[in-house]
Amino acid sequence: MLRIHIRLPLNISPALEKLLMEHLEANSHRYREEVSLINSHTCGQEGTSGQQPADIMIGFMPEIEALTDEYLLEHFVRIPAGFPIRRELEGQGFADPWGIFHLFGIVPFVMFYNPDFLDEKEIPSTWDELLDQRWQGRIMMPGKEHIAPRIVRAVLKHNNPERASAVDENIVCSGVPPNVIAAIKRGEFSLGIANITFGKISEGLNIKMICPREGLLCAPQTVIWRKGPAEKMLGLGEFLLSAEVQSLLTQQLFFPAAPGVGLPEIFREKNVKIYWPGWESYRQAIKQ
Repeated sequence: MLRIHIRLPLNISPALEKLLMEHLEANSHRYREEVSLINSHTCGQEGTSGQQPADIMIGFMPEIEALTDEYLLEHFVRIPAGFPIRRELEGQGFADPWGIFHLFGIVPFVMFYNPDFLDEKEIPSTWDELLDQRWQGRIMMPGKEHIAPRIVRAVLKHNNPERASAVDENIVCSGVPPNVIAAIKRGEFSLGIANITFGKISEGLNIKMICPREGLLCAPQTVIWRKGPAEKMLGLGEFLLSAEVQSLLTQQLFFPAAPGVGLPEIFREKNVKIYWPGWESYRQAIKQ
């Protein structure tokens, strides 16, 4: 029996699991494999040590991205041509040059604040400014098991090794995204950081989003296959770039990877960019 492991943001995880199960049932004649589906709702570092990776992994898999080059090349399927993604994403380096990690969507992260408690002059214009001493203990994110703090903290430490300790001193990680929104609304923290869906939700509570100058830090959502029987299910790459899945992503303001799919308004009309350091730098950051 093949094991498929899903790890996605909470706001799309149940819906995508449902779409995937429907797809597998409708295409059972095509895949001809029994499948066991595992759905994790955290970014997953805890409890994964020593475990055999699933046959197919969908979403955010830091413990796989942090593996050595040698291990990845030996154990995972390479499809150099890959599955087609948007031209602008190819230009930003989102296409894995080895053809192991296949992008189907991007989860951006935003900062947000309550203008009743933070003067507009204090608003940071870049991500690295979050390491300034003035933000000590003033920034809140969800608990460290969530995707946003895993990525944001890792990239900030990797980009600023001499100030890495400021990440832990300045950013408090606790609870879930709605708790972060509530804390910013009450003025308990000056800045909140979460995925863009929750940033947009917070706008109805007199909270404003901040889009840093270099763009929104993000988590690529990918699919990978272990070598072996899982290679019979490469069609899942096409499914994840299908209109149904891409529509689910855009409804949550995530950035769709498939060519020709309309972008959410914030990217289409407000000229908001995605900040991506490239696969090599990203994987080095995740290893920390």
